[in-house]
Amino acid sequence: MTRTIFVDFVQDSFKEIYDLVLDNQNMVLGEIKDGANIKTISKIFEGNFKINDYELVHALGHGVGLEVHECPVLSPKNERTLKTNMVITNEPGIYIPGRFGVRIEDTVLVKDNDCETLTKSNKNYCIIG
Repeated sequence: MTRTIFVDFVQDSFKEIYDLVLDNQNMVLGEIKDGANIKTISKIFEGNFKINDYELVHALGHGVGLEVHECPVLSPKNERTLKTNMVITNEPGIYIPGRFGVRIEDTVLVKDNDCETLTKSNKNYCIIG
């Protein structure tokens, strides 16, 4: 699980990017289910980032099991389908070199007709300071 934390306040430009990442993470959650094609899910997500002038610089997610990073890798290059009881991550992120990055990551259980988010942490802006 990963959350982005802000110090003292959230600049409007950061909010725009945070909200885009969160919207895309929620969109992906709506697509995760048994039989869903990984490439299709990743392409939808990647396309939405490109429309907003951002690039997907790492995989959308990966499998979780005995190791932290396992197959399947959620990327536009993977033709596999998701199967019931797979545990995967959903971790979109946008990174602005030299400035900041936003990643929102959850661990998800693939079910027959949908998915269940196993991490239950709040996704609202977290401000410390």
